[in-house]
Amino acid sequence: MATTINTSSETVFSKLFYPLKSLLIGCKNTRVCPSLPDQQWLETGVLRVLSDESSGRSFLQKRFDGGLSLITRSHFFESLKSLRRLRLCQEVSTALLDYRKRYYHRSDPFKSYRLLDEFDIYAGDGHYHSAATHDLRKQGKKYPVQHFYSINLRSKSLSHLTLADTSGQRKKEHDSRALKRLSIDALRQNAKKGRKVLYVWDKAGIDFFQWFKWKHSAGIYFISREKENMNLEVIGQLPFEKTAINKGVKGFEIVGTSQGVSVNRIRYQCPLSKKQFHFITNLSHIPPGLVAYLYKTRWDIEKAFDEIKNKLGEKKAWATSETAKSMQAQFICMAYNLTLILESQATHCGIENRKENARRRKRLQNSLPKHKQTKKGLPAYLRRPKMATQRPLRFIRWLRNNLFLDTSWTCAITRLRTIYAVF
Repeated sequence: MATTINTSSETVFSKLFYPLKSLLIGCKNTRVCPSLPDQQWLETGVLRVLSDESSGRSFLQKRFDGGLSLITRSHFFESLKSLRRLRLCQEVSTALLDYRKRYYHRSDPFKSYRLLDEFDIYAGDGHYHSAATHDLRKQGKKYPVQHFYSINLRSKSLSHLTLADTSGQRKKEHDSRALKRLSIDALRQNAKKGRKVLYVWDKAGIDFFQWFKWKHSAGIYFISREKENMNLEVIGQLPFEKTAINKGVKGFEIVGTSQGVSVNRIRYQCPLSKKQFHFITNLSHIPPGLVAYLYKTRWDIEKAFDEIKNKLGEKKAWATSETAKSMQAQFICMAYNLTLILESQATHCGIENRKENARRRKRLQNSLPKHKQTKKGLPAYLRRPKMATQRPLRFIRWLRNNLFLDTSWTCAITRLRTIYAVF
């Protein structure tokens, strides 16, 4: 097992990229390339995501001005067309997900719910980048580039599921069509044999018959919300205990669908906001209130997309080829997950964003009922502050400012502590 190095000469740059260096050793898709070695190529792609430069040309100049070796614009964009490099990106990105698992156990939001121990839990959704400058037009118009991502709701790691199929005159791809294109292995995301996989998806992911097949053939389960125009027929009632976890549950039903399969529906009213929701799932033996909580955590993927777009500035496709677009998505995931790991390591050094933590606690207190007895009857997930789902912009600025400097990790951590306290 690779271990994280800790020396006084270690820089922020080496700390950030150490996982890639260690994971690259076991990859099958490496190749000797003196003009642009694979390690340098991976670092360049991640730096492109983390850089605040708006164009590839300006990024490459900044990289060179920062003391790294020269990579020409033509060389960089030609490399984005390489299928071998794409396979390497996918291989390293997948290995990085396993690497991240070493750091998340303390922050797993589901660790107290033993019924979920046998599940890998993901939220999935589509996400768009604007078209590349030279992208082809369809019917006189350029359309955004569509991707499908998932986020591990235990570890918060981001992964790329697929680039949307927009061949022919198709302008975008429906979520359920994209999911059905994926192999079982891709959907299970390297889950061990016998382990179950759960996806929390919005209404666009609903396909009841496909859910039925995935559940019985591959141990893949779904949670979503009922569409307004669904004509679901109640065919049975399910019992549930009147415990804190089920607070807000108004009904737990078996419903029949137009596709000839049955699913479970939870009628739920949030105890705090009083908003009403109807959740549907092919899960069995999970308390209905816990299903409501699982759907609530789906918001994590929306926060991840917000971080990618508004904090990292990844709003536009880098190049026109499908290979390049898929490669960009893999680099986005690598940059996101490496930053997540680095933040965890800063936390282990005693760095805490106390101001933001205090704001979350205050927001929670303002939303809770004032009566103590009413407060005690709420499920634990509504009574405790939610863990941060985004890197603070101060952290991202700190990372950007130190990546091209020879700042030692120890010195940079001291500065981050001051940044959190002052800014």
